[in-house]
Amino acid sequence: MKKHTKRFLALFLAMAMLICSSCGKAPAGEEQEAPAPVEEEQQQETPDTESQPDAEAPGSTASAGGDYEAFDNYPHPVVKTDGALTIGFVSDKPEFESIQRILQQLRLECIHRGWDLVEVVYESEQDLRDKILNLINQNVDVILNFSLTNMDSKQDLVAQARNAGIGWYNMDTQVVDGVISNSAMPDGLAGATLMYAIGEKSKWNEGIAVITKKSIQVHYERTDVMSAIASCYSTASVLSEQDIAAVTYDELQAANDFAKTWVTQYGDQLTGIITSTDYFGVPVAEALNQAGVENVWVSGFDGGSETWSYIRNNTPLQYSYAVPDELFVHMALEVIEDIQVEGMNPGDEGCTISHVGEIMYCEGIVIDRDNCPDVGTNIHAVFDYYGGDPADEDAWYNWNDGDGAYVVTDYVAE
Repeated sequence: MKKHTKRFLALFLAMAMLICSSCGKAPAGEEQEAPAPVEEEQQQETPDTESQPDAEAPGSTASAGGDYEAFDNYPHPVVKTDGALTIGFVSDKPEFESIQRILQQLRLECIHRGWDLVEVVYESEQDLRDKILNLINQNVDVILNFSLTNMDSKQDLVAQARNAGIGWYNMDTQVVDGVISNSAMPDGLAGATLMYAIGEKSKWNEGIAVITKKSIQVHYERTDVMSAIASCYSTASVLSEQDIAAVTYDELQAANDFAKTWVTQYGDQLTGIITSTDYFGVPVAEALNQAGVENVWVSGFDGGSETWSYIRNNTPLQYSYAVPDELFVHMALEVIEDIQVEGMNPGDEGCTISHVGEIMYCEGIVIDRDNCPDVGTNIHAVFDYYGGDPADEDAWYNWNDGDGAYVVTDYVAE
């Protein structure tokens, strides 16, 4: 019985081997029908096949460095094809009108896209580090920031986040290794545009003082260019410059104090005060009002209801370069959508950015007493809908989720 069993098994194995060898190649002139179902069966029975990711159900999530090719020195940020991202947004000074505008647009777009938003406000550099580390420990999918100081000192935080599969994106902030994109304004160009607008109205008969903030690149990009242009004209001169980052007390009070000092020090020589942001421009205008000075103009950057109220009501704050903060937000979120929902890499067809660390430049406009936005104006109308069709109901600037788009109000000081 054992001998018959062994002979049977040997015969069975020989027949199986013969069948398998004939499946790989059909005789000449005959159609090969067997391989297709065999291959399909093998794919179904093999759990580790290369085509398996394509079979994942919609809404699947790929971990960092998993099925997506890295595009820089870090793993590809986590991809969530169901779009269920969590965004950690980091900024300071919630009273800053630019940040209020950014938050309103950010909240609107996160609701529209179905994303969760974690808002983080920091008060000091150490507090900033602690809160970014907390976001990393919370396993957010994205860290998005606005106008951080000295990014070189934060390189380790960027690296830690990226190595954890978290995408890092900037708005109006210096780019360092690991930052995927930055939506910003060409600040030097904006400074030049503003200075030429002011110079043409004043015929370049200027004695100028400057308030800037050397710890934030975009601030001195603006003011350095303005000072350089003014210095090219024989009838204009830069009398003084103060770095607000060097003061050891409240910035707004410092701006007010600088203005009063210059009024006393330079008298009629002083015709204008350049500030790197309307946040400093407003207290400077207040200082001039308090000193009874009517022949000195103030300029700034950013725009919003408070600034435009000062311009509209004929205060010394006469000029402001309106920054398209809402466009900053939209462009940043478009990149996040491409990289961490669609799973694209920079440079892929259809991706918003062509390379890692790309700065997406968004230009604004000069606002003065002649074109100051009226109360009730939709913020996107201020920027002429960025060249788009205001009647396009599907356009991002017509989304109306949450509290809707920012609208110019009649600012009243608290």
